[in-house]
Amino acid sequence: MKKIILILLIPFFTYSQGWFVQTTFSPAQSLQTVRFYDQNTGYTTAPLYNGSNFNIHKTTNAGSNWFDQNSGYTSMRFMAIWIQHPDTVYMSGNDGIIIRTVNGGINWVTVNSEPTLQLWGLCFVNSLTGFTSGSTGRIMKTTNAGVNWVNVTSPTQTSLNSIYFINENTGFISGYAIALKTTDQGASWANMNAPFISGFENFREIYFFNENLGLYVSDAGRIVKTTNSGATWNVMNSGTTQSLFGVKFIDAQTGYACGNAGAIVRTTDGGENWFGQTSPLNEILTDVWFTNANTGYISSWSGKILKTTNGGITFIEPVSSETPEKFLLEQNYPNPFNPETKIRFQIPASAETTRGVVSLRIYDVSGKEISTLVNEEMKPGIYEINWNAENMPSGVYFYQLNIGEFTQTKSMILFK
Repeated sequence: MKKIILILLIPFFTYSQGWFVQTTFSPAQSLQTVRFYDQNTGYTTAPLYNGSNFNIHKTTNAGSNWFDQNSGYTSMRFMAIWIQHPDTVYMSGNDGIIIRTVNGGINWVTVNSEPTLQLWGLCFVNSLTGFTSGSTGRIMKTTNAGVNWVNVTSPTQTSLNSIYFINENTGFISGYAIALKTTDQGASWANMNAPFISGFENFREIYFFNENLGLYVSDAGRIVKTTNSGATWNVMNSGTTQSLFGVKFIDAQTGYACGNAGAIVRTTDGGENWFGQTSPLNEILTDVWFTNANTGYISSWSGKILKTTNGGITFIEPVSSETPEKFLLEQNYPNPFNPETKIRFQIPASAETTRGVVSLRIYDVSGKEISTLVNEEMKPGIYEINWNAENMPSGVYFYQLNIGEFTQTKSMILFK
């Protein structure tokens, strides 16, 4: 009689990846922005300093592949993208240049050029009418689909960044220590007297839900919100001290922002509170865009595109049903290791009432942060996560756990 042996495979833990590197452009490029028209079609751009004009990249399969396009300019930095239609796209940048394609990027045509001018903001309110903003307080408008651009009276000479219109009449512009508003189709702009730390604080991107409710992110790591069309402003809990460059809301409650040192923060209460998300990069993240509630993209300074398909949430199941009695960061194992090691930590039940963001970060011997393994709200339990150091040199590294007032650091050795 044959014996039947039943082997039950039980996963030790479940780990759901939040943000991951989907694409790395070579040679390395400082991607300025990323924009999608729909689930599949998107554009990104970066200057190339190798004599190539192919500094525009397009995807038609949700970022799985990107195809290089010829902008007609070498080493040109385009800072803004507006996708009117998968075939009709505008970009603005240095030297006051605005380019346009009407055939999906097969050909790009220059529709504006002005040396010494930089154009950081770009927005269309319909198929014919659009606006751009930039250095020296410049605001320009087109009413013929970008064929001609004319200057609009501006109340400032400070540099202006992003433009966001909620309808054909009402729009907003952010800039260096200033936020502007128009209610007459851009004919006139008023200073909303947004608070700033100094005249050097750069309001990077502005977003409004309606004429009264809006916010901006700044390179001082601040997210500042108004509920009365700029009459008063309140500084929100941004969840980070890093500079913030891009912001994108997918509905009235859920939004994302990104910035320096791999900072990614998320809100689910309309921008009142923001919490950090785990980032696979520790570098400048320039822009963020979502195509639906779960699928998002982030462009980076080193020419990488990050992607998430679950709203950026890094989810780790506890490895045990036991509820620990104290905080603990255990020694990694194996140690020394090559190239992977496991790190286990525990959160006690006493932390339930004061639950906050749990962060687990890796540092090199100089104290430089090189990886964020966890940066999420977590329930009490015992957890374990892998760190893959395949691309890191041999040496001593430190991993640090922070939960509220609790901090613990341990060392480990990578030996190749």
